Amino acid sequence: MNFNMLNFRTLFVAGLSALCLTTSPFAAKDKKDAPGDFYNEVSRLNKVLSEVNRKYVEDVDPTELSDAALNGIRNILDPHTTVFSPKDYESLKVSMEGKFGGVGITISLRDNILTVISPLSGTPAFRLGIRAGDRIRKIDGKDTKGLTLDEAVNKLRGKIGTDVTVSIEREGVPDLMDFTITRAEIIVHAVPYYGMVSKDIGYIKLATFSDKTTSDVENALRELQKQGMKKIILDMRYNPGGLLNQAIEISELFLKQGNVIVSTRGRTQKTESHARRNGIVKPDVPMVVLLNQGSASAAEIVSGALQDWDRALIIGKTSFGKGSVQTIFPLDNQGNALKLTTAFYYLPFGRCINKPENGIKGLKLLEEEYAAEEEGDEKADSTKKDTAKVDTFYTHNGRMMFGSGGITPDVEVELAPMPWVVQVQERMAMYFKFAVKIRPDLEKSGTKIDANWEVPDSLFTQFRDFCMKDTNFTKVKSNALVGVDQLEKSIIREQNYMGDSAKTVSDSTLAQRIADMRSALENNRNAQFEENKQYIKDGIKRELLTAFINDSVSTAFSLKQDKQLNEAIKYLSDMNLYKKAISAPDKRAKKSAKESKKK
Repeated sequence: MNFNMLNFRTLFVAGLSALCLTTSPFAAKDKKDAPGDFYNEVSRLNKVLSEVNRKYVEDVDPTELSDAALNGIRNILDPHTTVFSPKDYESLKVSMEGKFGGVGITISLRDNILTVISPLSGTPAFRLGIRAGDRIRKIDGKDTKGLTLDEAVNKLRGKIGTDVTVSIEREGVPDLMDFTITRAEIIVHAVPYYGMVSKDIGYIKLATFSDKTTSDVENALRELQKQGMKKIILDMRYNPGGLLNQAIEISELFLKQGNVIVSTRGRTQKTESHARRNGIVKPDVPMVVLLNQGSASAAEIVSGALQDWDRALIIGKTSFGKGSVQTIFPLDNQGNALKLTTAFYYLPFGRCINKPENGIKGLKLLEEEYAAEEEGDEKADSTKKDTAKVDTFYTHNGRMMFGSGGITPDVEVELAPMPWVVQVQERMAMYFKFAVKIRPDLEKSGTKIDANWEVPDSLFTQFRDFCMKDTNFTKVKSNALVGVDQLEKSIIREQNYMGDSAKTVSDSTLAQRIADMRSALENNRNAQFEENKQYIKDGIKRELLTAFINDSVSTAFSLKQDKQLNEAIKYLSDMNLYKKAISAPDKRAKKSAKESKKK
């Protein structure tokens, strides 16, 4: 992170200026005035602030005024510019450094109770036997009821070597269990999982770009090479990005020395980064990168550089489209800080994949488009053409690519929509809750849970009954059931309008039809259990593998059902298919690529 000091007073008044100008009822709507001199605007604002401070009818809280000004800044800038409070800034540094003093558990609120989702392997909590599903009822003797998640995390984290006592409620154990845990350095690994997905195809899940990302990936690559890796899949789905220098170093692992990786251009920043060494993975090793709509920023730099140099085949869905660089500026000695967008980044052959809505100019274009739609079709069509203008670029081999919209995959894999009943089960953590509930019985019976274990039908039936007895689960309505409710309300409103004061549907035939629709939809909910039996069994097994063994075994099992990963394996298993997908379509495209590079 680049840390520079910023004049907070200047930022404060400039933000107020933005706030006042955007809320003025006298601002001209159709006349674009030239921007005023910055220092004149500051002087004008100082005068307004002085009058407000001396003469406003009530006292004005300066903190509230400051917060309003800072929010005003965000309203006219891009969505990635923000001001951090001391607590938020500290959390940001922890996420970037990838380590902190803690006990080693992932926690969440389940039914408003602080619950352990999983202990991290090798941490103090893991060694003491804290397990997924344990409910933390007390921390250092104080009840956790009413604690927010952030408050609980702050209580569990602390100086390395100090103790914290948690009182645990566990399924099947009548009394609370006290665990005194000595805090240790907890390192959050950027690579939560890696392994071989076939005899010669290695797989690395890259979750974030923090200080230790490059070393984590290097270690994973060397281990996979020892296991016979001849081809590689790098999974950056749902990777939100992180440090720019780590994106550059990760790209270097796969590219040739001298290859351009990324350039940045802003009002005060202009850089170009090249690979400083040959990658530790040879250039002839076939490679696939997995992306989706949750892949952003640094993940897009790596995947875009590999795509531009035709080093990897991109499979999945179009990425998020965050092509901007943020710099952190401390604002004072209290820990407040500004995260400011200072540049856009560009891929090796000129692509900027930043989506319009992620920058000021793009937002203004979208505003103009909406305004044009209100004024008339002809103007709207003209504005849309400007907004939708897409620049074309070519890769090293001459494949056509597009800018201003994220990284478009070479092979798009559409995932089947998740059935409604399964969506609810996942959203409400029903598999997790069920695994916690049945674990004591499985342990008593001596059931061996491992990767080869199959979920029996009796356990599936138990899970279905468990869901149907859960009032929170059963009261969730499908969109179709909500639609029936709205239909009934519309009929009642119409009847009331026509003079029928009854609060129910008065027509008996109509009422019966609505009741029949409800009954059919409820039956469909039950039928969806049988229709998705295998998915549900897989969900049960996934959670039990996590509970009985660890996340790695559970992840390896889940990957076998991963449609996008299986598509990557298909391409890497058929070199003719792989080469066809990553090669230029014709000589004309190659010629255009050379012309593009000359420009």
